[in-house]
Amino acid sequence: MADYLIHACNRRMWYVENFLIPSMKEQGIENISVYLDKNEEGCLKSFIESAKTLPAKGGVWHLQDDVVICRNFKELTEEYDKGLVCAFTCRYDDNPNPGINLVKDNMWWSFPCMRIPNVIIHNFHKWADAHIWTEDKYRRYVEAKKFDDYVFKMFLEENYPNTPLLNLAPNLVDHIDYLIGGSIINTRRGMSNVRSMYWEDETVIEELKQKIVDYVRAHKKY
Repeated sequence: MADYLIHACNRRMWYVENFLIPSMKEQGIENISVYLDKNEEGCLKSFIESAKTLPAKGGVWHLQDDVVICRNFKELTEEYDKGLVCAFTCRYDDNPNPGINLVKDNMWWSFPCMRIPNVIIHNFHKWADAHIWTEDKYRRYVEAKKFDDYVFKMFLEENYPNTPLLNLAPNLVDHIDYLIGGSIINTRRGMSNVRSMYWEDETVIEELKQKIVDYVRAHKKY
C-alpha cells in the first residue's frame, strides 16, 4: 500500500477537498495526507516543513494541489512504489525522454507528481535548514518564497548525482491549474507549457471540466 501527501495552499483547498481527494478515494486509495500552507509561508518553506512530518522509513508520493490523476493511478503508484519516480513532465523539460536515468543526467521537473524516498527528503530538509536560509546563493529563492522544485533538484544533483530514478510515461497526472484559476505563483505561464507531455486520456480532463462547472454553479464560487 502506497502513501500520498498533497501539498496544498489555502486558495486550492476547495479543489483538493471536493475533487482531488475524492478522485483518489474512488480508486480505493486510503493513505492520503495533506500539508496545507495555512500561514501562506510560500511553496519553498512549506515544502521543507512538510518533509519534517514524514516517517523515517519508506517513501511517499508527493502531489501538488492542481493536478488530476489518471484512471489507474492507484494501480500504477503501487506498482512503481520504490525509489525516485518522476511521474510528470511538461514542455519545460529539455530532455523529456522516459525511462531509467541518473539524477545528474535527466531528472524531470516533476513536482506535480513525484515519489521520493523518505530518507532522501529528510536529508533534504536538514540540508535546507543548514544552507538556504543563510547563504547568498539561495537568497532569491527564499525571497520569492517559491522555486521549491528547483532547490530540491539542486540538492539531489549535489548530493545524489548518481542515484537512479524512473521518468515514468505515460504520466500519472496532468497539470490543470488553468481550470481552477490559473497559476498562483506564475501568472504569465501558458497552458500549453504546463500540460503533461505524456498524458493519454483527454476524457478525464473533459469530465473534470464539467464537474467543476457544476460545482461552481451549485456553490457560486470561483
